[in-house]
Amino acid sequence: MLKIVICGAAGRMGRENICVFHDDNDVEIVGAIEMKQSNNIGRDAGIVAGIDKINIKITPVLEEVIERSHVVVDFTDPEATMEHLITVKKYRKAVVIGTTGFSENHISLIKEYSKSMPVVLSPNMSQGVNILFYLVKKAAQLFGEQYDIEILEMHHNQKKDAPSGTAMQLGKIVAQARGKNLEDVGRFERHGVIGERKKGEIGISSLRLADVIGDHSVIFGGPGERVEFIHRSTSRKNYALGALRAAKFVTREKKGFFSLSDVLGLV
Repeated sequence: MLKIVICGAAGRMGRENICVFHDDNDVEIVGAIEMKQSNNIGRDAGIVAGIDKINIKITPVLEEVIERSHVVVDFTDPEATMEHLITVKKYRKAVVIGTTGFSENHISLIKEYSKSMPVVLSPNMSQGVNILFYLVKKAAQLFGEQYDIEILEMHHNQKKDAPSGTAMQLGKIVAQARGKNLEDVGRFERHGVIGERKKGEIGISSLRLADVIGDHSVIFGGPGERVEFIHRSTSRKNYALGALRAAKFVTREKKGFFSLSDVLGLV
């Protein structure tokens, strides 16, 4: 039986993770974590998630429950995740991270932690999105620089970071496929008299609208044609199912830094 601690248990993804993980017969939720100021501290995590009681109370202290676990699943924010990782490393547990908005320094530190414990980190836990990563990489390699690339992402109006972590990952993938760095060729939004589009630039635009869960489009435009790759999330269940698959994968590893592409066998 795979024993799981879920961080961010009262958030949108935390609640979905509780529902999906609880439904799996090979998984047991042994801990649920929230920030100490949360109104849900002390409540049953199942009730908060909208299902039956699972007899796991939400706590603000990861160290209280981590010893019983095999894997920590963290969908919170960069600051909280980095704090949780200190405890995960101390107890030599595996971790699946779906948090977005990390700085380059954060990523470097996570990779350093992964030298002594197994880590799956993905800016998007959707299995479909990670297959999109694979397909877009191939398309960028085949089309070459004679095709313009634009990336468009749309999310709900409560999302804090922009562009989304998924859009940034898509940008990095197509830039690297062309032998470039996104920092050098990325163009974020446009306004005013901007002149002609620069050859090789990769445009990334963000929309925030109502309750949109997550839409991503990568558009390749060349002479006389346009090719579009589109992924739309209609519920958060697909992210939770990806996190579940990652949790089962990561326990087979002793250490290392992995993405969901590794989990899916795409690399």
